[in-house]
Amino acid sequence: MSRRTAVLGLTALLVACDGASNTTAAPSGATTTESAAPHVLRFTPGSPPLRTYDTTFVTRQGSQRIFVISHEDGTRFMVLDVPQTAQFVDANGTPTPDGEPVNIRTLVDRESVRFEFQPHGSYFDGPRPVVLRVCLEYLDLGSSAPFPSIWYQADTSHSWSEASTTVDLTGRWLMIDLRHFSNYSVAW
Repeated sequence: MSRRTAVLGLTALLVACDGASNTTAAPSGATTTESAAPHVLRFTPGSPPLRTYDTTFVTRQGSQRIFVISHEDGTRFMVLDVPQTAQFVDANGTPTPDGEPVNIRTLVDRESVRFEFQPHGSYFDGPRPVVLRVCLEYLDLGSSAPFPSIWYQADTSHSWSEASTTVDLTGRWLMIDLRHFSNYSVAW
């Protein structure tokens, strides 16, 4: 699938990310586009820094949790929604028993919109996926650039692949079903 351009002009997107996400999302459709180096977006000049760039979220297997990384002004940057039915499986393929702790380390680049979930090679299995949402507020979208999506890279020896991204223009979110811990970016 070729890169997409937004149907609505980016200047029409005036609603900031407030944590709520309406179901008026416009799905981008499944993609398998690969690229050695997509154009990774950057944070806008003068945007408030994130409250953290390196954090570990802790949950327990079988528990529902929502994790948030925000800018210093309170605007949400990233939300990770882990449903109760998500089964955490480590890099060796061993499922975590119910009630046991699950640590999700998240590293975010300070300039480009690139982030990593660790431990690498781990993944979630189950009937309802983990959902990753990234807010478009404070991202430098450019004036004539194609509309961004979320990309992933299994490890540094693999090409980048475009994830099947849902775009919520009302809340200004990009969303994907997160199944594995890898490198991710917002790019086009």
